[in-house]
Amino acid sequence: MKRIIIYYSLSGNTEEAVKLIAELLGIETLKIDTVKEMPKSFAAQLLIGGGQVAFNKIPKLKPIDKDLSIYDEIFIGTPIWNSKGVPAINALLKDETVSKKVTGLIITSGGGEIDKCVKALKDRIPNVKYQVSLLDRKHQDYQQNEGKIKKFVEEVNN
Repeated sequence: MKRIIIYYSLSGNTEEAVKLIAELLGIETLKIDTVKEMPKSFAAQLLIGGGQVAFNKIPKLKPIDKDLSIYDEIFIGTPIWNSKGVPAINALLKDETVSKKVTGLIITSGGGEIDKCVKALKDRIPNVKYQVSLLDRKHQDYQQNEGKIKKFVEEVNN
């Protein structure tokens, strides 16, 4: 079975987790980004990113250099913004050929509250079998990620 993890990462937390999981599973990764990049200032990122989520603004993605039709399963890696997945992931999931292949969610957050994000994503992706909620590097319980990743990888491999 051919698998890939497609992810968006602004601060590097999601990218770090995705690369580790991909290595453990022996699968490819693909980082996506929007045509209009997010500002460098954290305050501006909160304002613009949070606003995009709140108003369901779907940005244009930079061209994807892989043929996604060759993959049997796709995992999505996303941080949580405003209790939901990021606009770049929402743009990706507009393509039904992609969204129907998504079977796994890798969600990173600063506070661990992922229920609203999972619900919002599952409305768009009906075939999710695996999910893991990870904390960003600044969180006091960040060390728990190692065990969560191990469990996630075991579930995927079984």
